Amino acid sequence: MSDAFYLGYDDSMPPSLARFLGRVVFGLAFVAVVVVVAVAASQSPAEPGDYGFGVETPFEGVLMEEPIPLLQVGSGAGSITNYVLVGSGKFGLPAFALGHGGKRVHFNGSLIHKGDQQMIELNDEKSFSVVSDQREQRTGVLGMETSLSGELVDTKCYFGVMRPGAGKVHRGCAARCLHGGVPPGLLLRDTAGRSVVVLLSGTDGKKLDFDTEWAARWVKATGRLSVRENLPILEVERLELTEGP
Repeated sequence: MSDAFYLGYDDSMPPSLARFLGRVVFGLAFVAVVVVVAVAASQSPAEPGDYGFGVETPFEGVLMEEPIPLLQVGSGAGSITNYVLVGSGKFGLPAFALGHGGKRVHFNGSLIHKGDQQMIELNDEKSFSVVSDQREQRTGVLGMETSLSGELVDTKCYFGVMRPGAGKVHRGCAARCLHGGVPPGLLLRDTAGRSVVVLLSGTDGKKLDFDTEWAARWVKATGRLSVRENLPILEVERLELTEGP
């Protein structure tokens, strides 16, 4: 057994002790690398989604405030694409766009999308203008009564602004977004891992009244489900906490 020992106030240590500590440090570094790789490999891949941060795109269409703030953009072929509307940061439709429901408007904004579900962040008040004061009517959409269970999410983050945009790690952010008026959504997943978000609104054109602290928790929503082109919307009659899968 070596009698060598290290004095903290000495500038050097015995060679045998230095070699031993070198092996220990190398071993710990190797273990750390293995652990990091193993943890990374065990993580689920980030869900697709895109946020055009800093990229302003011109949009024009009919602004609808009920039951969810939307911009309806028509094509030459007669089809319509619905874009959910939110404001900058953790807020819903900004004040400068309120009161123009049914009017044709033009503005610059940043596109957020996950698959066919698309959203626009209105972040340039100066670009907002009313193209036509003539209010355009949209035909009603028939729905069916149903009950759905899933995770309560804020649609802005989930559509692509944040990764992850769901789950417990995102609960605090989601609660603040929902409190700020970002439209709530119900995240549904099937056994194959595919997912879709059903937008949640109140009935009779009203905003949904709920506890934003339910963010990232499992809820059961009962109401009338309709599909407006690319967006499923559930007008909720009852929302309650429930047990997850």
